[in-house]
Formats: sequence, C-alpha cells, structure tokens
Amino acid sequence: MKVILKQDVDNLGQRGDIIEVADGYARNFLFPRNLALRATPENVKQEEERKKIAQQRQDREKWKALKIAEKLKGVRLSIKRQVGEEGKLFGAVTSQDIAREIKRRLNVEIDHRKVDLSEPIRVIGIREISLKLHPEVEISFEVEVTKNVEEKK
Repeated sequence: MKVILKQDVDNLGQRGDIIEVADGYARNFLFPRNLALRATPENVKQEEERKKIAQQRQDREKWKALKIAEKLKGVRLSIKRQVGEEGKLFGAVTSQDIAREIKRRLNVEIDHRKVDLSEPIRVIGIREISLKLHPEVEISFEVEVTKNVEEKK
C-alpha cells in the first residue's frame, strides 16, 4: 500500500515522502499513530501543495536573513558597561544585550537565541560574535565592550 508520511519515521522516511509499505503495517501501526495517510490522488495533491507553500516560506525567510546579514556586514557594536577593579564587568553582556543593541543601532529585530554566544562576556575588549540567522545564512561581527565613563559628583 502506498502511504504519505505525516511525520519523520525512523527507518522509513521523512515527512511528505510517498512510500510503499505492507498493508498490515499501514493499518496496524502507521494509521493508528497518525504517522501516515493513504496516498490517494487527492492526498498527494494536498501534500505537493503543502511542500510548495513550505518552500516559498523557507525562501522568504532566507531572503530576509540575507538582507539582515547585509546590514550587519562590517558592523562593530559597542556596548558600554560599568567596570570594577581588574577590568571585570559588573554583570555580563548576554545574547539579549547584543540583540537589543542590534535593534537600537540598526533597527533590526533579532531573536536573542540566534546569537551564538557560548557564555556571557565578562571582560572588556573586542569579541567576534556569530549570528545564525537561517540554516544557510550565518554572519560574524565584532562586539566591543567598553568602560562606561560617568562623572562622579
């Protein structure tokens, strides 16, 4: 029996694949668990339409990511923080701080989870940061953490 997989199934295929399986396997395992549906002409047409829409969405997201990467190319963000003795920061610079600074400087909304920061920045200096905007679009830029100089009264 030909079926269309509704989800990824180990040792069988990916979502949207049209595969041939034993009738009993389809009726007793795949259909009850809502993992597949019969490959009728109507269902095949619906699946092709779903794939087409998903591809268009993916292309649109990639295009947006490329536009953002173009804006960030060659940018050095400067973030000011209060510093204690020995050049250590009070607090740290996190991925949320970096995303907020990108929004403030470039007016580009970035999800902080896309900022590849293994651990918060805790010292003054320049650090290379990677931003994964899309599975196919990644950009690196510099973040400079500087001392916040305020007059003491």
